[in-house]
Amino acid sequence: MKNLGKLSATQSIAAAFTALIILGTILLMLPVSSSSGKFTNFVDALLTSTSAITVTGLASVDTGTYWSTFGHTIIALGVQIGGIGIIAFAALVAYLVDGKITLKSRKTVMAESSAPKNIDMKTYLKTVVKMLLFFQGLLFVILAFRFFTEYGYSIDKALSHGAFHSLMTVNHAGFALYADSMMSFAQDPWIIISMFFFTTIASLGIPVLIEIKDRMRLYAYSLLEREANYTLPRQWSLNSRIVLWASLVLVVVGALAITISEWSNPATLGKLDPSQKFMAGFFNSSMTRTVGFNSIDIAAMDPGSWIVMNMLMFIGGASGSTAGGIKIGTAVILLYIVLTEIRGDAAVNVGNRRLPRSMQRQALTIVTLYSSVIIGALLLLRFTTKFSTDQLLFEIISCIGTVGLSTGITASLPDHAKFLLSLVMLFGRLGPIVVATSLALRKTRRHYEYPRESPLIG
Repeated sequence: MKNLGKLSATQSIAAAFTALIILGTILLMLPVSSSSGKFTNFVDALLTSTSAITVTGLASVDTGTYWSTFGHTIIALGVQIGGIGIIAFAALVAYLVDGKITLKSRKTVMAESSAPKNIDMKTYLKTVVKMLLFFQGLLFVILAFRFFTEYGYSIDKALSHGAFHSLMTVNHAGFALYADSMMSFAQDPWIIISMFFFTTIASLGIPVLIEIKDRMRLYAYSLLEREANYTLPRQWSLNSRIVLWASLVLVVVGALAITISEWSNPATLGKLDPSQKFMAGFFNSSMTRTVGFNSIDIAAMDPGSWIVMNMLMFIGGASGSTAGGIKIGTAVILLYIVLTEIRGDAAVNVGNRRLPRSMQRQALTIVTLYSSVIIGALLLLRFTTKFSTDQLLFEIISCIGTVGLSTGITASLPDHAKFLLSLVMLFGRLGPIVVATSLALRKTRRHYEYPRESPLIG
């Protein structure tokens, strides 16, 4: 017990997530959690618990039929706790890093980024919970109403299914109560477009949503009380500009790539009319960026579509959201690093802001670690399972990006592979934040420097 007090903040959070996963595993193993009333295999319970706490949504058993109402409740609670917990963890990281800089620097950062002023941790966390519950509530009303009026669900079933899937959508976890995920609703714009909209909004991250809310409020004041002379900040924060533009590009490009690739595939989009094809393309493009629902058969897709989805899953959503992946900011920073080297500039500039070198190193470190874990896991599974490289790579990237999509091989994987995927999910959920925090908080000062020498590269 004495050693627990010596843990760093990141170690404490990692320990808390691990403890929650273990608790969830024990509860899911109990007979009361399964619809059959039998004990659940440890590895399947572990995979499901890890998938819930890390808000991934990958499942080795059919979520709708295998688990009982109690089991569904445990999964839903795990997703809710994990979703709020990971954003709270990110907020704690920001608070710790902020505490390491001077007051003058802090004021400069806030002025240049249009960040909310005088906001403390308690207020921020309240805002996080309110936003998540608000979006979940709106989507719940839409889904429950649609299930009840269009599909003939009983009131109880409509409410429970609406609540379950709205919670999963906003928290970016792909657990579904249907064996085919959302394929049965592929032609229903009310369900597909609503889930697409709330998925996209939630993937922007709390900091961006707070800035959007503040700007909308100030704009409303400026219209209602012109004599008060309210003015909006002329420039959005750099983080918001990166997230908004990059999210738009990723969703549109991903949707077009998937739609074109699957346009004539009779097992996926071929049987739909043009408008439904584009709707499915945008839905699956958005879901690939860490949610995990699908409205077309992933296993029947062209391998070229898998490549596009792998890239989207690898990038993920924005920092400060429940989305996984290396994060949009990391991907954009890497792109600008490359462009800077190509142009021969001395500093990495994004818009009219110069990026600190420490942030560049963090981005490179995160991508390197992510890639190393993917390659290592792929080698292990390729030599110990019967599945193809394409299938295994898709599964691994889905886990490390906490997406939850699968080509249909999860249930057939051996126990050691499921255990490995559980570890990959945990790394994908905590890895980027832990690495970024460690690099930001640890500053080693040397009183000497080694002689400079440049090895050959390229």
